[in-house]
Amino acid sequence: MIEGVRFTAQVALPNLIQGLFRRRKQASAIASRTGADGLAVGFLAGVKRSYGEGPVWIRVAKDETLLLLGRTPIRRALEGSPEPFAADPEPKKSAMSHFQPHALTISRDGDWEDRRKFTEAVLDAGMSSLADRFAAVCVEESARLEEELDWDTWNRAVRRVTRRIILGDGAADDDSISEMLGELMDKSNPPGGGDEELYERYVAALQRYVDEAEPGSLVSLFERAPVTERTEPVGQVTHWLFALGDTLAINALRCLALLAAFDEQHKRVSEEVANADLNTESGVDSLKVLEACLQEAMRLWPTTAMLSREAVRDVDWDGITIPAGKQVLIVNTFNHRDDDAVPFADRFDPDAWLSGDAADDWIFNHFSHGPQGCPGTALALFVGKAMLASLLGPGSEVRLLSPRLDPTKPLPHTLDFFGLKLSLGGSSAG
Repeated sequence: MIEGVRFTAQVALPNLIQGLFRRRKQASAIASRTGADGLAVGFLAGVKRSYGEGPVWIRVAKDETLLLLGRTPIRRALEGSPEPFAADPEPKKSAMSHFQPHALTISRDGDWEDRRKFTEAVLDAGMSSLADRFAAVCVEESARLEEELDWDTWNRAVRRVTRRIILGDGAADDDSISEMLGELMDKSNPPGGGDEELYERYVAALQRYVDEAEPGSLVSLFERAPVTERTEPVGQVTHWLFALGDTLAINALRCLALLAAFDEQHKRVSEEVANADLNTESGVDSLKVLEACLQEAMRLWPTTAMLSREAVRDVDWDGITIPAGKQVLIVNTFNHRDDDAVPFADRFDPDAWLSGDAADDWIFNHFSHGPQGCPGTALALFVGKAMLASLLGPGSEVRLLSPRLDPTKPLPHTLDFFGLKLSLGGSSAG
């Protein structure tokens, strides 16, 4: 049907061209200028009006896929992960295997259960025993930032924080490990085939830090976590490195841009930061308004445009059989901005998160929901808050230089992080 052609052209293909794992700068700029995400949202709103919230069969390229366009079907699929809906459809798994073949996110059955237990054990232990150190690291690195801030500068700072938290202070200056991972992700973006020699060098470098297990790092906690022959501990680190060092960096910089443009929310955050000791876990945890602002940035511009799941067996869905191997798609860029389902779809509304309603809403999936929800949610929010708070204390004068965000108008469907430029002035909190 014509909807399948349009979905491929307006939703799937632009996402593919921009890069599934790491965004391509030029393609992202073009998508922003042409309003690609806005066009996709408009198209999917029409599909939903015509066919309901789904599941809706739609052709994506040559394959029939189920599209989920509402809370009820989304919740059903995510509550049914990893069985009967696994998070490793073949296109995703084959591409991600080039740079993280043993990752939790593309594991099934016993491997998934084993690696999930390991990941939760390490990250939970890190937040319970090392959070004060993590907070101090974030404050230290934020203090190094100069007055002019753009994506490259911010990305370097967040990557440095990420390496210190995950691998230890000895990795603080090891830009090469982040650069190798970035190059691997670039080369794994479809239709890329990865780089086996580069991957081997990268894993060898990572293994050295894991073997050293510097005290105060997440890798130092491996010996206390459940490990079996399935676990592949080193294989879990890659996802943490780019989830914090790149994905969180994008979200946090967009949040900073929002706060630079919205005076009322900026004032509320500054007042909150004034009463917090940012070098402590309790101080960072107390920043509820700032956390709500960060969640809103993620909701408005989700870095994961689509979630995909695959039926591991034939599934009966209200009398319709979903054959084994068929994919279901959850398009975050639409669902997060569906103005029929979300009253504040195109507004910056942190209060929706402060009330708890948005956090419990299955339509928002920047961290996903259900058994396969992101196990690093607490760590990501903590690091994001700690770094941003250091720039947003009383007297801070954060200004958005480009692009312009008008608080009186609906927010754009795309905010190209490559093009963000800000000015940092005034006093920082410490």
